[in-house]
Amino acid sequence: MTKKHILIVDDELMILYSLQYVLKNTYDVTVAQGGKKAIDLIDKSEKPYDLIISDVSMPDVNGVNLYLYIEKHYPGLEKRVIFMTGGPTSVYLDDFFVNTTAVCLTKPFEFDALRKVIDECIASNEKES
Repeated sequence: MTKKHILIVDDELMILYSLQYVLKNTYDVTVAQGGKKAIDLIDKSEKPYDLIISDVSMPDVNGVNLYLYIEKHYPGLEKRVIFMTGGPTSVYLDDFFVNTTAVCLTKPFEFDALRKVIDECIASNEKES
């Protein structure tokens, strides 16, 4: 069985490398430091990503704008985005999450909780395919 291809997006290297380390035995993991790098990787990837895990708050392109880019340029892939956030939310973010099906994990989270959400997201999208 081929490993699922996952992109992890965060502006904090420690978080990127921690998640990569925890997930690399189960998934084919690519990391992107920031939303701009993520867009570049998504645009240039020969193999489409099965899942994207993105921080919400990043200085260059935030998670919501990354999601909107994906929704516009790669229809269907937005259903395979999982968000993570460590900061307080705003009315804008609350509205965004109410109006999408995107899952958002609050940092810090248990790695087992992340694995469960990943498995559920992948299974849900395989069911729809």
